[in-house]
Amino acid sequence: MGIQPPRVGSSAVELTFELRDTDCFFVELSSVFDTKVSLERFVRRSDDRLLEYFTVNGVASEDVLSMVDQSEGVDTARVVGRGVGKRLFEFVVTGSCVTTTLADAGAIAQRISAEEGIGTVTAIVPEHKEVRAVAETFQEHHSPTELVARHETDRVAPVETEGGAQITLTHHLTDRQREVLRTAFRSGYFEWPRTGSAEDCARQLEISQPTFSQHLRVAQEKIFDVMFEKRNPRF
Repeated sequence: MGIQPPRVGSSAVELTFELRDTDCFFVELSSVFDTKVSLERFVRRSDDRLLEYFTVNGVASEDVLSMVDQSEGVDTARVVGRGVGKRLFEFVVTGSCVTTTLADAGAIAQRISAEEGIGTVTAIVPEHKEVRAVAETFQEHHSPTELVARHETDRVAPVETEGGAQITLTHHLTDRQREVLRTAFRSGYFEWPRTGSAEDCARQLEISQPTFSQHLRVAQEKIFDVMFEKRNPRF
């Protein structure tokens, strides 16, 4: 039997759901490949489609992309990052998903993951929202689902992991631009006083100093565009 949600109090309430709704792509993905899938960040586009960034452990990119081709709820997907034993994917979601269900109910997604076919979703219900109504709405849209934990909290920020924030800033860079930034940082080029020169960095990369400076300037401009919302290179 699930935990009964509390009455609305003077602070926000954190709810954690456990779900086995395979209509949710991330839950189905974790089940099919017997793996862990974790949401890093999500962004709503101007056309109302949702971008969701998930890390997927130990599954080949082509296998995930092939599964997307068979999915009705995901329009397109692409690999935007690679790490040891896992890959980061960007999914363009067109169907119903847990993040939109929560948002429509007035709650804020905090942590979303799935492992071996079992999803875990943690959300914040602000103090001005009826907690019971949010829980019931979520369970109605994603069955079978059980409310397994709840407690009061002051944290109300939407989900965005440290990795997700870094991805937002850097995944649109080319490999060379990313390499130039990394070399400049590690060489002390951005320190004050500067401990590494453009010439030093160029020498390490085996390119000319003007080429290094050009790559560095373009990379910085792309990052600043995202930070200050001049434009969004992802779209």
